[in-house]
Amino acid sequence: MTEPGINVRDGVYLSSVRPTDKPALLEHFGTRDISETTLNIPYPYTESDADSWLHKRIAHSEGSGKEVTFAVRDAGGMLIGVVGADSHRVGASHRAEIGYWLARQYWGRGLMTDAVRAYIGYAFGELRLLRLTAQVVEFNPGSARVLEKNGFKLEGRLRSHVRKGGKLFDVRFYGLLKEEALHS
Repeated sequence: MTEPGINVRDGVYLSSVRPTDKPALLEHFGTRDISETTLNIPYPYTESDADSWLHKRIAHSEGSGKEVTFAVRDAGGMLIGVVGADSHRVGASHRAEIGYWLARQYWGRGLMTDAVRAYIGYAFGELRLLRLTAQVVEFNPGSARVLEKNGFKLEGRLRSHVRKGGKLFDVRFYGLLKEEALHS
């Protein structure tokens, strides 16, 4: 049974993160696939990591009165990804940096492109943001394509900006203005 949320496409929607998402987080992060393509997800991912992230997300939502980060769910309500702006404080800024991940078995289907598109509408509408940004590590071209398909513009490259696995990598910095999203 689906709960109220933001429709992404048939069988996929965005909704609040909830404590019962912990087993799905642990399952999806049980391999290095997602950690290796993101900036902030550790490997190994522990129960403590899941508890901490869930607690922060739920407390942030309750404290601000609006969601800033959503679970991406399949038709059965299972968490299959996340899209949002974890650090955004509602009403405190005109901009936010988004991040996202999708369970490995759903890659290559355009689901994250659609989920980011749904989030953009929410961010510029409900959150009243005027600008969204995102950072993508140079070795994740799929994530860059998600942003580009949604109208984000490459604004620069931050050289040797992140350390993963003992190596330094460049990060592509993307931006999208509200008026650009309305015309795409």
